[in-house]
Amino acid sequence: MARRRRRNDGGHWAVLGGVGLLLVVLAVGGAAAYFKINAHVMDAETLCPAEGPLGHVVVLVDKTDPLNFTQNEAFQVLLEKIITQEVAPGELVSVFALGEDYKTTAKPLIEICNPGDGSDKNALTSNVKRLKRQFSERFRSPLLAVSNELQAQHPADHSPLLEMIQLVSINGFRAHGIEQNRRLIIVSDMLHNTPEFSMYKGTYDYAAFSGTPYGRKMQVELPGVSVELHYVLNSPLLQTRRHLKFWEDYFSRAGAKVVAVRPMEG
Repeated sequence: MARRRRRNDGGHWAVLGGVGLLLVVLAVGGAAAYFKINAHVMDAETLCPAEGPLGHVVVLVDKTDPLNFTQNEAFQVLLEKIITQEVAPGELVSVFALGEDYKTTAKPLIEICNPGDGSDKNALTSNVKRLKRQFSERFRSPLLAVSNELQAQHPADHSPLLEMIQLVSINGFRAHGIEQNRRLIIVSDMLHNTPEFSMYKGTYDYAAFSGTPYGRKMQVELPGVSVELHYVLNSPLLQTRRHLKFWEDYFSRAGAKVVAVRPMEG
């Protein structure tokens, strides 16, 4: 009887060991399945979700006039804020520069999606350190690196802002066709200045402008786009409420809406 009991005890421990092993296998398999299901599959080059970006933030920076010291400080803080707070994970950001010759700045300087920094992830189910490093090295740093390309050393004779917004519409929003969460952030004094039309003459009547041949050529489509203007106050006497009304009417005609206006320091 004693020998039989020992055999039963051995069998009992063998069963327990088998159950334990099964539980380990199930746990590992479940974790693998969880990671597979919850993995954030993204494009290796653009860092965008494989199924497409979740939104589109276009940043247009006017570099037809140099920034003074204070303006540059404010711009650097703004750029950091846009990168780290204004672009949600999974959204695409496209950065354009406005130069005197809009044909040379027709394409974005950089386009990349925010891969997320891991701050919303569980360290037990995600490699938070890897996500944070990827965010810093492949998203934040490349965007900050174009800062020098967004600034001028000398003032330009012309500022073709209307032409550039058309190109932003074509090569930014329309090129990607992202329907949701479309935002346009402009850093500029918003004083369009070309031989065909100059705001330095105090002409701010959009209704009258839109009826001219040049005004009809400058029509643009920005359906559903939220517009944020960061005014560089180079000419405060010209940058009046009437001046802002021109742009509100312009964007409204384009199907967009100005949702924020913020004068920059300096």
